Amino acid sequence: MMSFIKRGKQFATVIFCSLFLTGCSFTFVYNNLDWWVDWYLDDYVSLNKSQKKVFDAKFSELHDWHRATQLTAYAKQLTSLKEQVNQGITPEQIAEHLKQMRAHWVNLREHAKPDLIELTSLLDQEQRQDLLEGIAETNRENKEEYEAEYQNLTRDEWVKKECVEQQEQFRKWVGKLNKEQKAQLCVLSEGFQSTYSHWLTYRQAWYQGFSHALSPELNKETYQQLFAELISSPDDLKSKEYVAIQTQNNQNFSDIFYYMMHSLTPKQKNRFNNRLQDYIDDLNDLADD
Repeated sequence: MMSFIKRGKQFATVIFCSLFLTGCSFTFVYNNLDWWVDWYLDDYVSLNKSQKKVFDAKFSELHDWHRATQLTAYAKQLTSLKEQVNQGITPEQIAEHLKQMRAHWVNLREHAKPDLIELTSLLDQEQRQDLLEGIAETNRENKEEYEAEYQNLTRDEWVKKECVEQQEQFRKWVGKLNKEQKAQLCVLSEGFQSTYSHWLTYRQAWYQGFSHALSPELNKETYQQLFAELISSPDDLKSKEYVAIQTQNNQNFSDIFYYMMHSLTPKQKNRFNNRLQDYIDDLNDLADD
């Protein structure tokens, strides 16, 4: 069920960070989320036929609810973003968009929470152990990836890597960047701080809490309470330093977005408008399906 939580979060991620989807279309991914979820779930736990039937029904209900009630809200926000960018978006408006994005995710998470609790309670002890082992393995892989790619980087090397990432992402939206934009993105990227080690610690804390919630000696009521807290209040497990860095990074991203939107050439702005309109049209079309 951990994968179900992660996949739920990716509803919002796919929509608001769709620039990361380069291999296949947003519409294709959204319309086939049931297949993606089944494929992802199999990496963590094998469900029996009755559990699979319940899982598929619950996911279908969630997907239908999301399509019917949420996609038009996302399209409305992107339409607002497009209008504001063309009028000269303000820092306050950018902050409000980030706030709305967070609210969309929380809305989805809270809607899915009762089903997540019910579905996880259906797992027997062997399945729960398989699930925990799968999460632990993912945590180990994430740690190894971090150590291999980032641990030995100097601060300057890390900032350079972040700068290149920012340039690549904006290039997908606005096309070729000019020299001034590239240089300024590198300057502004110096305001970012790495959160990867903090994120790994947070994931481990979540894993420990989830493992405790799945303990066989706990009654159903206690399990439901503990799991509900893990779903609704995951940020409580983050250190103060982690939260502070996230806040700083969010502000730095806002500064970067503000700079880029106010430095666009007519050609870049036209490309940005077209890309954004494509997603707005996709969202509205999906909502009407």
